[in-house]
Amino acid sequence: MNLFHLGSPLWRGINKLLLMLYAGMLWFVCSLPIITMGAASAALMEVMMKLSKNQEGYIGASFFAAFRANLRRGILVWLPFLISQILWGVNAFYYGVLGGEAFRLQTVIFSLLLLCSMGAALYAFAVMAKFENTVKGTIVMAVALAVRNPGWTAALVVLQVLALFVCWFFVYLPLLFFMGIVGYVQAVMFDHIFQRMIDQGMITEQRQEGAYGEK
Repeated sequence: MNLFHLGSPLWRGINKLLLMLYAGMLWFVCSLPIITMGAASAALMEVMMKLSKNQEGYIGASFFAAFRANLRRGILVWLPFLISQILWGVNAFYYGVLGGEAFRLQTVIFSLLLLCSMGAALYAFAVMAKFENTVKGTIVMAVALAVRNPGWTAALVVLQVLALFVCWFFVYLPLLFFMGIVGYVQAVMFDHIFQRMIDQGMITEQRQEGAYGEK
């Protein structure tokens, strides 16, 4: 097979990478008002889930359709996570940097709370992308899934923290490119988590309210 043919695996991979970068740029633009980051993240997760299955269609149109559909719910779901992350982050910084060795325990506690909030928020974005639910139901489902899948939750949080470190060191420039790639990897991970739990009958595949239940 000619590697430089438009239908070759090489060009399909390049095209998929370019779509990730494009979706990442759309996420960045729609996240500039921090309050809309939840809706933007849900939209990114939805198009990346489709891209991972080669069902993406037009990325721009799909992204903005998902963004509009999740805007109100995304803001309401994101707000408590945003507030908690600011609170835990400020406390972790205060005790870790300004408090010194005497406040190591407080630093660890607030750092863990920050990471837990980040993990639950990632699940919330994926839940919005995959299921229809109320604001409260989305948050409850996200927390429950994070607790039920500690290994995957840890991997998702580590990936997110690494992405934030890269953006920190390069003064946020990689946000224009990097988050689409990170979002794609996370979408593949979430798709695996959801499919496994659907197969076990713990969640339903239909996009409907009350999609999470105990078995």
